[in-house]
Amino acid sequence: MVHESGDSGIGTYHADTSLPSALVADDRQALADGASRSLDCGTGAQRMRAFVQFLAPPPHLLICGATPDALPVASTANALGWRVSVIDHRPAYVVAARFPGAEVHLGSPRLLRAKVDLVRCHAAVVMSHHFKSDVVYLRELAEAGVPAYVGLLGPRARRSRLTSELGPVMEKLSSRIRGPVGLDIGAQTPEGIALSIVAQIHAWLAGRPYSEAVLTQRSVLG
Repeated sequence: MVHESGDSGIGTYHADTSLPSALVADDRQALADGASRSLDCGTGAQRMRAFVQFLAPPPHLLICGATPDALPVASTANALGWRVSVIDHRPAYVVAARFPGAEVHLGSPRLLRAKVDLVRCHAAVVMSHHFKSDVVYLRELAEAGVPAYVGLLGPRARRSRLTSELGPVMEKLSSRIRGPVGLDIGAQTPEGIALSIVAQIHAWLAGRPYSEAVLTQRSVLG
């Protein structure tokens, strides 16, 4: 948004518009910093004042598993204005009407990288309740190297079993995985657990401190 300029019209411009070099440099810096910035340079007739606004894309959450308890996770994320993608290999679960506002994909866990552009995902939660599928989802996410946040539903004992099954591959996830996923808010119901999961991702995205949940995740989670 150019407020004062001797050689450019006052008004609002997209970053891909032909702009003075000073504004182009500030555009690039705003993108690099992920933050808006003000520009005030030059003097007299050459003075330019502008505001470069950085508009971040909404967080994109990938849910691996479309079981009933994935519904409140998708709904809560959607209510925050996040993009949501859901993938599952079971046709009975992959029904778009169950996940309004979400991108729903039917496919084998082995096709995860082909079905979903993982580079555009900020976070993923693995919650298929199917051990072999979770192994493959985690392997695909490990090999992809993205997203930087990978949540794993279930108790610590299940995470240990998955770690043993994956072997050295799990090392590629060691700095990214959170499991049991979610904040420790005493959640027991699917809705409460969904709140704890989305809250933890929200805190992580904002760079705020958080702690992993200590959930028993009993019958409601299978």
